Amino acid sequence: MKIRYSVLVLLIFLLGLTLMVPMRAVSSYLNSIEDVAVESSSGKWWSGNLNNIYIGSNSIGDATLSLNFSDLLLGRLEFQVLISSEEINFKGNLGRSLFGETSVKDATFEIDVIKAYNKGKSIPQAISMLKGEINYLRFSSQECISAEGSALAEVVDLLGIFRRNLSVISKIQCKDQNLEIVFMSQEEGALNGEIIITPELNYQLEARSENITSKIKELTKLRFNQTPSIKSSGSILDLIENL
Repeated sequence: MKIRYSVLVLLIFLLGLTLMVPMRAVSSYLNSIEDVAVESSSGKWWSGNLNNIYIGSNSIGDATLSLNFSDLLLGRLEFQVLISSEEINFKGNLGRSLFGETSVKDATFEIDVIKAYNKGKSIPQAISMLKGEINYLRFSSQECISAEGSALAEVVDLLGIFRRNLSVISKIQCKDQNLEIVFMSQEEGALNGEIIITPELNYQLEARSENITSKIKELTKLRFNQTPSIKSSGSILDLIENL
């Protein structure tokens, strides 16, 4: 009987020590990840705040984290995350399982794309607003496992090609172990394409526009059997930097 009590007391003691671990431990782990930086933190690891988060040179803002204790019984560490700043609002659940799977679920987001500045003057960006939801997204270091979600973006017609700004809808899905984002303008034929994101966080983008093709035909008198496409590839962090 004494052994049982001793084990129980030891478990309670270890649990108490675990719950006392500060949020600073989480911020230290995040700071060890390339291109991620957290200036400061407060609270405990299971409920607290991360302040001034950066991904690359982009400021994400402050995040409030709250552990979903019930998910521990399923072998999963999952936090309810709330990010709020002038440019970004995000609310959802971010988790990591014992099997190395990362998950995002029941998430909503709205991003007012940060303006770039040159000598004090604002530089218009191609995307002015992005909002949507992620019902679920599960992936590992080897593959995209499952995904469902949608978004709406406002694309600014900087070059005057479309005669007006475009509303572009997109959906996510897993395809051939990669995450695929399929996008299409609400105005038929104006813009459509795909973005493929690999487990290594590289991307391949291909975009097409019947409107641009028509203008090229009109100016050059050339004939195309298919709609030409614009292609781009690189690191997903580079893509974020250029939004």
